[in-house]
Amino acid sequence: MSSEGEVGHPSRDRPTLPYAKAFVVHFSTETDARLEHVTGRVEHLQTGRRVAFASVVELLDSIVALLAEDRPEPTTSEGPRPRGNRGPRSKPAPGASAEPALP
Repeated sequence: MSSEGEVGHPSRDRPTLPYAKAFVVHFSTETDARLEHVTGRVEHLQTGRRVAFASVVELLDSIVALLAEDRPEPTTSEGPRPRGNRGPRSKPAPGASAEPALP
């Protein structure tokens, strides 16, 4: 029996290049061919969110952040978790408190 064309197989039902993970990277005229000086903007196609970047590291960090925002929220038997303040997105500096300062 051939597995080609099987319906319901999880790895065959999902595209290998999903639209939810598609980006457009627009480099400025100042960007050089060796990517030693890089500036521009990255856009997440599914959400339309855009982030400017000024280095290759910022470009990659922006893509990571946009992908993380696109992850579905975990659900419980009561339904999806409410979207509220989820706290800091980065680790606090050594010796710094993870708790927000109160006014």
